[in-house]
Amino acid sequence: MNLYLDCTCGISGDMTLAALSHLGADLARFEKILAEAGIGCRIESWEETRAGGPGRRVEVSWEEEQPLRHPADIAAVFQRLALSPVARERALAVLDALTLAEAHAHQIPPEKVHFHEIGAVDTLVDIAGVCWALDELRVENITASSLPWFSGTVECAHGLIPLPAPATAFLMRGKPVFPTRERGELVTPTGAALVHVLASSFVEGPSGHVHALGTGYGSRPAPAGLRLWRTRPAAEPASHARGGFELVCQLETHLDHLTGEETGTALTALAGLDEILDVLWLPGIGKKNRPAGLLRVLCRPENEDAVIGAMLRHTHSLGLRRQCLERFVLPRRAAALEHGGEPLAAKAYTLEGREYIRAEADAVGQWAAGRGLGAPALRFDAGGDE
Repeated sequence: MNLYLDCTCGISGDMTLAALSHLGADLARFEKILAEAGIGCRIESWEETRAGGPGRRVEVSWEEEQPLRHPADIAAVFQRLALSPVARERALAVLDALTLAEAHAHQIPPEKVHFHEIGAVDTLVDIAGVCWALDELRVENITASSLPWFSGTVECAHGLIPLPAPATAFLMRGKPVFPTRERGELVTPTGAALVHVLASSFVEGPSGHVHALGTGYGSRPAPAGLRLWRTRPAAEPASHARGGFELVCQLETHLDHLTGEETGTALTALAGLDEILDVLWLPGIGKKNRPAGLLRVLCRPENEDAVIGAMLRHTHSLGLRRQCLERFVLPRRAAALEHGGEPLAAKAYTLEGREYIRAEADAVGQWAAGRGLGAPALRFDAGGDE
């Protein structure tokens, strides 16, 4: 899966974590990981709707007084957390970026940086939590929009400072920005560090097939928030002439509530849809020893929504399972066979350098029906070629 960060309304650590929670990351699980590493805190996440639509908010709280932390102290925490190697590497890289930005802002060596407000537990949680959530959601590549430019001032431990904050301005160097009239902090140092490390490129919008949208709101009463678009890569269908790999969606559900007639009607309706590549019914015995079956349907990613609707409409199943799979197809083309002086529609395909031709089943059925025969008669009819 890919992720697109729409930062046009701003980005911060808590907004990013909230948006990932909205996409399905279970922050209660991450809270347990923190507790196991000796970081006692509470992560609250709740639904919130603003002008920007439904989203989530996240707030981190703790009871014990927190010390000022050096980068090495936070890195040691990250090493103790039960993270995957990829998530830990990302978290440490974000921490390094933030450390260098603060060192530049205060003109001190990186090892002498003291994390004041940005070193509190909430930012520690934001960095590690975002990287953990990306791993949980199996995000492989991240792109981002241009960043908003803003002005004003903000009060912090060092006094009144201009916006963007010096550390944020350092991290925004070399990145595309656009002007706004906002006199308030739209991009925080942590948000800028996340973008700096995680975004592989800056583009105008998501590409591929949109899978889900997560919106994260911050503590500021802004009408809009950070929007994260989760996408799947768009794979061109394999050329019939060349063959090769292509992406398909496999949708399936177990059915035990339909009669035989209703099941047959559903299969006929689905098989007749142009958007569906294949339909398979596997009968069996379900729970409570009921006669049941597995309905499995293949379609292209761009047709997934239409096919999901059709499956639910014709079966009234209460849910479906989906997978995005890669399949290999042989080079093939439309062809024709002659039998008894009549043409039959066929399909030609290439396998191991040799071309084979197979008559289309519908064409065989029509030929046989016109003679009052069964379809196998074509193969054994002595009056024409096989």
